[in-house]
Amino acid sequence: MKTKVYISIIALLSCLACSEGFLEENPRSVLNPVGFYTEEAGLRAGLNAVYANLRPLYGEREEPFRMSIFGTDLFTHGKAQISLSFNNYDVDLNPFAGEVSFLWSTCYKIINLTNTIIASAPGVEMNETQRQRMLGEAKFIRALSYYWLVQQFGDVPLRLEPTIGLILETSRAPESEVYRAMIEDLDYAIKHLEPNYPQWGSVRKGAAQHLLAKVYLVLEDWQKAADLAIAVINDPNYTLEENFSRIFHHENQINPEVIFSVQYENDFTNSGTTGNRTHLMFTNSYSDIPGMERVLQWGRPWTRYAPTQYLMSLYDDEKDARTDIWRTFDDFYYNNAATLPQGKNLGDPVDESWRNTIEFHPALIKYWDPSRASVNDERGNKDFIVFRLGETYLIAAEALMMQGKTAEAAAYFNVLRQRAARPGVDFSIGEGELDIDLILDERGRELAGEMHRWFDLKRTGKALERIKAYSQQGQNIQPHHLLRPLPQNEIDLLAVPIDQNPDY
Repeated sequence: MKTKVYISIIALLSCLACSEGFLEENPRSVLNPVGFYTEEAGLRAGLNAVYANLRPLYGEREEPFRMSIFGTDLFTHGKAQISLSFNNYDVDLNPFAGEVSFLWSTCYKIINLTNTIIASAPGVEMNETQRQRMLGEAKFIRALSYYWLVQQFGDVPLRLEPTIGLILETSRAPESEVYRAMIEDLDYAIKHLEPNYPQWGSVRKGAAQHLLAKVYLVLEDWQKAADLAIAVINDPNYTLEENFSRIFHHENQINPEVIFSVQYENDFTNSGTTGNRTHLMFTNSYSDIPGMERVLQWGRPWTRYAPTQYLMSLYDDEKDARTDIWRTFDDFYYNNAATLPQGKNLGDPVDESWRNTIEFHPALIKYWDPSRASVNDERGNKDFIVFRLGETYLIAAEALMMQGKTAEAAAYFNVLRQRAARPGVDFSIGEGELDIDLILDERGRELAGEMHRWFDLKRTGKALERIKAYSQQGQNIQPHHLLRPLPQNEIDLLAVPIDQNPDY
């Protein structure tokens, strides 16, 4: 049993007391939300609600995956061809797309919840250290929400106070101003959060350092990015798992590689009815093949996201143990006597004619969840890993490399290579080999499916080049696609509309 942050009923009720989005009117929000948190118990319930509202971004919904891995060099659609505009860069990638509306409203809902905590905390009688810790947690989550917004939309409204009632006027703050606010929030969090807490799931100092390092990569402040990443690497609370696949095992969710994860439980009260549904997204359509049926060990197929040929070409199975988190064609066999093809027997390997078809793409099993009640149960119980130490090593390597410190960069890079290497294999590189393309390739191998790829390609200026080169469906991508369209339904609510991003 995991000892984790639990979301109480009062926390969920407090969530309902806050407005859905800063541009939408919610009658409940006419009551000043700051007034709700007058006691420590209420403030803690509100902070629990903030944590709970991260779940739609990390695990409950598909939209964040479409905006972070779809249409990149690493992933395309599986057999279920649903909402393909962010994969194909077609005319449906427009201000009316449900994905942009979802991300905008979800992030601003979280931001408004954190703003309410931050505004209320000074007036609550409580231990000062605990107050500062709670403020640090709220400010980290606010910065994380703005990271999504500014990376996807560019200039966005910067809201640092609770929203009460209907807002008819707003303006877009420059990206630089948004990043400055994020840095202030994360600096505060680093100062006031502790390296570790007994309660798993709470934001720790390392999470704030990790996110701030990512921000400084975007801003090309290489030294600060490197310093922060190295500080996390040197934090004794974090160590790399020796076995890569072990990071994602459902019985190892509390492990020292995890820097921050969004919590789920096999408990409707604490995790809601939806749960973490990511286990559905990366499966192939094996049960559509005659002679096969769904089983818990192979998962329930929604077959949303399939690896590109390029992604699979990055792995060398003889050298790289990270191929073990892919269930490939050779890992399946006939298991349904009722529909067996003529001449086949139970336990036989699947006929070669199905290899590399859209039904039988390699299946990513990082999110595999056998703790579900049945094979058709959509509700998953595993935590969603947001940040982990494997990425921190790659942040350090990138930041050092960009300063010309190639020997130091290669040293951090090779730590991950060593962890990934099969027994007896030297998988390391020389310092002269490291460049941004090798960094991106390694991030692909290490972090496949973990919702980083769009941000990586945009940050490094490689999006157009790599998507054109390696995504068959992404050939329509244009420079204006590096920013997403602002949701039209939000613009239409304003008395004075804000500008749309160019070419939308």
